[in-house]
Amino acid sequence: MYKVIEDIDKTHPALGNAVAFAAIAVKAKKCLLVVAPAGCGKSATSDAILQVHPDSLKLDSVTRSGLRDFKDVFTHYQGLVVIDDLGKVDTNYSRVATVTSFAELCYSHFISKHTMTVTVEIAEFHGSTIMNVQPPILAALVEADEWEVVTQDKTIRYYHLYRPTAPNANKPEFEIDWGIDMDMVAKPKHSYKAYPKLEAIASIQWSDARVLEHLDDLLKASAALAGRESVIGDDFVLLYHLMRPMTVEKYIKTKYGFEVGRHLDTNLLAVLVEFASWRNINIARICRDYKINESTVYRLLSEIKEWFTPSEQMSKRLLPRPELKKILKEAGVER
Repeated sequence: MYKVIEDIDKTHPALGNAVAFAAIAVKAKKCLLVVAPAGCGKSATSDAILQVHPDSLKLDSVTRSGLRDFKDVFTHYQGLVVIDDLGKVDTNYSRVATVTSFAELCYSHFISKHTMTVTVEIAEFHGSTIMNVQPPILAALVEADEWEVVTQDKTIRYYHLYRPTAPNANKPEFEIDWGIDMDMVAKPKHSYKAYPKLEAIASIQWSDARVLEHLDDLLKASAALAGRESVIGDDFVLLYHLMRPMTVEKYIKTKYGFEVGRHLDTNLLAVLVEFASWRNINIARICRDYKINESTVYRLLSEIKEWFTPSEQMSKRLLPRPELKKILKEAGVER
């Protein structure tokens, strides 16, 4: 997998990790949400996997009721489904239903929905899903009641924190050997030194029981992609390296009750992307990236001013405070 990362980063800097983690999640038969602002490479990531996966299907959008048209396709399905942009699904209700449906399909392997207007029956789904999600759409998903019930535990949220600093219209050229069947890989041992680090990251997104399930599956997937029937230390190290961006969720997501009142700070996530992408951050760069004027940038930054400070040398340049540097370092961002 390191060769995949190296080959992609040669032509598409900072995209290799996202593609490598997506490949492992797909091999593990997971429902993966790739989260990033517009223009940061979500589609490039999913398209890269599509071009090398032997059995894949790309959909612009699909609602839960629309799944009935795919009953024959998704029953006994073992391939990959990519939803290029969840924002294209027409309503927030439909977006929530789409995510929960595919999360259930990937985790429980079936859907049985019966209402006055819709009947959907899909069984023996053993495939994987990649859904590309912009932060405002994820924020709406987080606030929905279904988050605590389904979405939180049954999806993986991967935060891609890098803009293409040298845009390349060509697709990345790389190869993936999809290896052996995951069922051939033995259950991983948790005695490896890196396991507590993986567990700490995983526990940010999932409950304890799901932490065990998802980590075991991801580790086995890494070994299977390498053609091995056992998980070794290299799999733990690789997965830790790739999963580090997932740590930002504990800083951008807040709750006002034990199981209610969830909020996603999309402005903080936007600032993290800017500091991860560019060495020197200024107001003009943020205006360009988010298509807003200076007064709007100043207003939005004033709401999260505890994370950065203006440079004394250049009043329009921003410097990260130690707290923000800590978040970036934890997420694997090197500055």
